[in-house]
Amino acid sequence: MNHIRCLLFDLDGTLLDSRDSVIDAVYATAEAHVPGLFTREAILARFGESFDNFIEVIETSLGGRYTREQVFQYYFEHLSAYHDRTVRLFPGIQEELEALKTSGYRLGIVTNKQKGFTMRGLQIAGILQVFDSIVTVDDVHAGKPSAEPILRGMAELRAMPEETAMVGDSKYDLLAAKAAGVTSVLIDWYGVICDIDVCPDYYFLNIQELTSGLMLAKAK
Repeated sequence: MNHIRCLLFDLDGTLLDSRDSVIDAVYATAEAHVPGLFTREAILARFGESFDNFIEVIETSLGGRYTREQVFQYYFEHLSAYHDRTVRLFPGIQEELEALKTSGYRLGIVTNKQKGFTMRGLQIAGILQVFDSIVTVDDVHAGKPSAEPILRGMAELRAMPEETAMVGDSKYDLLAAKAAGVTSVLIDWYGVICDIDVCPDYYFLNIQELTSGLMLAKAK
């Protein structure tokens, strides 16, 4: 890992322990417009995808009863109602990010979350200041697993693929990393590795293990 100088982090499920609130918002939106379309388990299996992917499925089942804009508005209102009170960092995130920053690593965010919620979440969590680049689904034409968000993050941080790692918790992070030609790192907070059919270059149970691995490699 001693080649890595730039770290791009996913947000939900990687830095923020927010999986349940995101799944709740998607499930509530689907149930309000097309009851029975998704189970919570089906949404959980697709955690990490952009909401745009879900809304495309919802839209094809609407039969003209609602507009795409109405569905989006419902989702945003539901997420807004619970978002701020459910923002919480996984253990050790702030301390480890600050240690990485102090050690000279360039840090960025690459998320399939909307920009408004991303900025609010980072600010509430107290970690906004450690990132030099923040790329959300609103900043690109296609979110992860497309390479576009990672490529934009690298451009903003002036990083090369061979020195960049994408750190996430889902197969969409890993697929995007592969498409962009960067190192893939999985942090398995939720113990989902058995459900992921894409192999990461590096696997850790928490961010402390990631930081230790980076520091050890850097010292060699």
